[in-house]
Amino acid sequence: MRSMHSLEILVIVAFLISAVRAASGNSTSVNADEQTIVSVVFGYNPSKVAAGVAGGLYFIASICLFTRLFMNKAWWGLCLPIASTFMSIGFFVRIPMGMYPNSLPIFMVQQLFILLSPAAYLAFNYILYGRFIVTCVDRRHSWMRPEKVARYFVISDITTFLIQGGGGGLQTSKNTTSDKLGADILLAGLVIQTLSFALFMLLVAHAWRSILRDGIQPRQEPWGMILWILLFSSTAYMVRCIYRVIELAQGNGGYLIRHEIYFYLLDSLPLLIGICTYIIYWPTKYLTPLIKTTYQMSGSF
Repeated sequence: MRSMHSLEILVIVAFLISAVRAASGNSTSVNADEQTIVSVVFGYNPSKVAAGVAGGLYFIASICLFTRLFMNKAWWGLCLPIASTFMSIGFFVRIPMGMYPNSLPIFMVQQLFILLSPAAYLAFNYILYGRFIVTCVDRRHSWMRPEKVARYFVISDITTFLIQGGGGGLQTSKNTTSDKLGADILLAGLVIQTLSFALFMLLVAHAWRSILRDGIQPRQEPWGMILWILLFSSTAYMVRCIYRVIELAQGNGGYLIRHEIYFYLLDSLPLLIGICTYIIYWPTKYLTPLIKTTYQMSGSF
């Protein structure tokens, strides 16, 4: 366990180094006579070193998550390692994107993989919440029917997925009007996604409070860790959501979007921390059909 914590610290340090390298290596001044897709959207030259480091770290995380998944035969969680793999590809594609800043296919792959992959991270949490309620505690602790929580929130995320995809597509235009419209559509999708995820976090918090009101102490139960990892990873994902909303709200000339360091520190790093939580605390260790809560053992249904 101690070695796994050390690995997580090393991941964070590596990401910080990569972010500092990005901040010192990128350029926020772009020649107006040589506008490209990348310069219009980002306003800087993406750091190849930072992209390579981030891609490598996400690739390692993907391998670890796939290993956890196959060892535990937890096929319901397949969306997490697959999305992490696509995220890794998105970062690796940033390397040729800096070399070919006018390549529409390269830009689109990078933009869509990095922007949309996190939706699957959220979906994993939705599925885990439903399984936790059904397996470990009484269903009445949930506002919504636990079997339908994932369905409702995934539908919401698919909707925002399509909205963000449409906005990201319009952003590839060199036309300033189309680019601004794409940014506005992308912002709307991110705002909806953020509000939807905030509702999910309230759902988890309500379940926790309801369990406590029944006199059950989660820290004394084998499944107690599920609540902690759900809220911890969700908080990390929320940091990214809030950052993205603020970044796009500032517009293309905004401070955040034109400084690559914040993309790594407030977007990529929180997401990596969130998914690495499941490498250390894979939920099937705490989430099994044999787990019985104090409430269930008392015979009160």
